[in-house]
Amino acid sequence: MSTPHLRRRAFLPLLPACLLPAAVLSACGGSAEREELLRPELLQEEARLSELAQAAVATGLVGAMFGSQFEGAHKLYLGCAGLSQQGQNTALSRHHAMQLGSLGKSMTAALAAELVRQGKLRWDSRPAELLPDLPPILHPGYANITLRQMLDHRSGMPAFQEPSELAELADYLAIQTEPLPQTDRERRRLLARWVLASPPATAPGGELLYSNAGYTLAGAMLEAASGQDFNTLLLHWARGLGLDFALSPPTHAPQGHVGPKPQALKPYQALAPEWSVWVDGALQPSGNVWLSAAGYGRWLAEHQRAFQGHSHGLAPDYIQALRQLPAGEYSLGWVAMEIKGKRSLVHTGAYAGFMSMVLLQLDGKRACFGLSNTEGNNEVGDSWVLDALNHGVLHAADH
Repeated sequence: MSTPHLRRRAFLPLLPACLLPAAVLSACGGSAEREELLRPELLQEEARLSELAQAAVATGLVGAMFGSQFEGAHKLYLGCAGLSQQGQNTALSRHHAMQLGSLGKSMTAALAAELVRQGKLRWDSRPAELLPDLPPILHPGYANITLRQMLDHRSGMPAFQEPSELAELADYLAIQTEPLPQTDRERRRLLARWVLASPPATAPGGELLYSNAGYTLAGAMLEAASGQDFNTLLLHWARGLGLDFALSPPTHAPQGHVGPKPQALKPYQALAPEWSVWVDGALQPSGNVWLSAAGYGRWLAEHQRAFQGHSHGLAPDYIQALRQLPAGEYSLGWVAMEIKGKRSLVHTGAYAGFMSMVLLQLDGKRACFGLSNTEGNNEVGDSWVLDALNHGVLHAADH
């Protein structure tokens, strides 16, 4: 099969230091009404966020939305601007589900932490322990890699986001003598055999190498440990947290757009079916979730409550690991950064013509995010879309 030209879920620059950092903010506890009574400026928060969204659209984004939540996490403030599809008259709405890309990696990691809490596997579980067909072909370099290393991007596995890597997969599939797998779960098992039979891209346990393959194979381990396919696991766990998301584009979802600059934007073209089952299906654990802004706000609110010591539904190991994460390090779907003297977690996402960015303070007092149905990197790999989202998120936090 011919390989598509795409850059899937690239690891993108996070909140560049050259841009304005977020300010420390103290908010009052209580209900949303109490917060707004004590801080009347919050009554203008959605107007302020709408201005930021309009400014982002003015830079060339098709549509943009920015959200913020304060200490009580009782209310998501949201501002939207632009269109759900270029050339159409439908405005981008707060009700639209957006593709989160790699913002979904933290969900895979939190799900893994829940299964660890249940005793179904360990952070130091190794692929060969759970996938019995691996030992005969396992490369010695991968013999001792662990689930936690995969979720921290320190397993040594390849990035699996470049067209050249998809071309290598195509070559591997072409030489298979058995019929190709027909389910995502079976495809993940075959991907595990392919990846783990080859030499590591870098020394396991060493330097960070952002890897969609690592998260995909972690998903295969979760399936083996639970006896359920990843999608069923993820959806059941997420609904327990009040999250109602989709793993494929919902009806009336915004159109994604891709281009190296605003004047060159085109609608994102879905992958051919023979590739979609691998990239959109098998690689699901590496981040491919559709969720409304309100839904993503609920996901962040769960973290805010946990970081403030309030009741929450996330596994303790997951929260503890994030609390202890040193600045500049990656773990469990997040990067820790020191921003204006405030310890924060950040991440970006990009896929299917969408880009996203999030900032979550580790004291739980602020969460801000930006979403767009626009994806674009210029000729040297810098993202003009992320620049616009970065500007909006940092100004949303600088209240």
